[in-house]
Amino acid sequence: MDAAANPWVLRDGLIDYLQSQKGITDTDAYLEAGVDIEEIHSEIASKLASVEKEIGSYDRIVLSKPYNQLIFLFATTLNEIANGPISQSHIDLANSLQPEDVVLTFNWDTLMDRALMSATDWVPDSGYGIAPHRIFRDGWVIPDVKSSSNKIIKLHGSVNWLTAHPIYEGEELVLTHGLPADSLFVYEHATRPYATHAGRYADGYAPMTYGYYPPNLTDVPGRSAPEGYAIVKVQPKMPWMPEGQAGKQGLPSMPLIIPPVKEKSYQFFGGLFEKLWRKASEALEICDEVLVIGYSFPKTDLKSLDLFRDAFLRRVSVPRVTIIDPNPKRPKEVFQLDLGIPESHLRVVASPFLGAETIDPLFGN
Repeated sequence: MDAAANPWVLRDGLIDYLQSQKGITDTDAYLEAGVDIEEIHSEIASKLASVEKEIGSYDRIVLSKPYNQLIFLFATTLNEIANGPISQSHIDLANSLQPEDVVLTFNWDTLMDRALMSATDWVPDSGYGIAPHRIFRDGWVIPDVKSSSNKIIKLHGSVNWLTAHPIYEGEELVLTHGLPADSLFVYEHATRPYATHAGRYADGYAPMTYGYYPPNLTDVPGRSAPEGYAIVKVQPKMPWMPEGQAGKQGLPSMPLIIPPVKEKSYQFFGGLFEKLWRKASEALEICDEVLVIGYSFPKTDLKSLDLFRDAFLRRVSVPRVTIIDPNPKRPKEVFQLDLGIPESHLRVVASPFLGAETIDPLFGN
């Protein structure tokens, strides 16, 4: 369902921010005009960071609302894109992988995840390079011990990765569950209604995708209230809001992603992303060949460039690099000038990635 037509999609915090902080009266027209949502998200994140240390600050509570609503809007947009038949070009890429090949991605969608699960022995239990705490398969289950020949390392998280909602506890922003901050919950599929926020389950979604609200975290300890405080849960009823018909038990969850803001904060989830980036670095250090599809190395994303630079500095040999990009100038310059890849080890395909049509001539599959 289109987010704009979904009555359960929450935008009130974002609309209030646009009206009160940016003086925009017709917010619908403003958003429909093609505004850069990432710029707005970055702006809110910057303001939020500047007031976070003010104990009891009203501003940070107000700013947290549009910040989190934008995460949900971002995730639901990607879920809608991935919902439906599995992308053939992604299946072709999955079929081209050799055992032990690793996919590194800065994307949040599940297009490649679904292709890997369909075309290979990949499973989310072991395929992300980190062990999930639980996996949702019509209910939360303990991950299987089955291994995956390939890994997909998602360096900015994934829309099907879930965590609890954050809340301020004094000066500190914490999660509402009582587990370690790096605890990862992975959504795989649902064939029947699941308990979610206000019972607002939506059907009609393919594996690895879900409606606006992901499943609640059940059988998970909640964070205790600080001494002298009590936790009160209030769910206002709006006359224009359809009532959810599914269960409500458990802790409401939200996507575990690093949103596309300028100043990214990886530390909030404990050592989760440190582990992921380390595994990505190890893969780049030992691989024979690097295939880069559509990644342009944005000049503001110094962390990704450092990932490649640090890994390549530890190498004892020069890898072969293939770039597939309709506009390959920037990635080619990065590999030649910043990463020291000679012309003899660099191959450039100046076109979009078209699956087998692109891969087969390159690798002889």
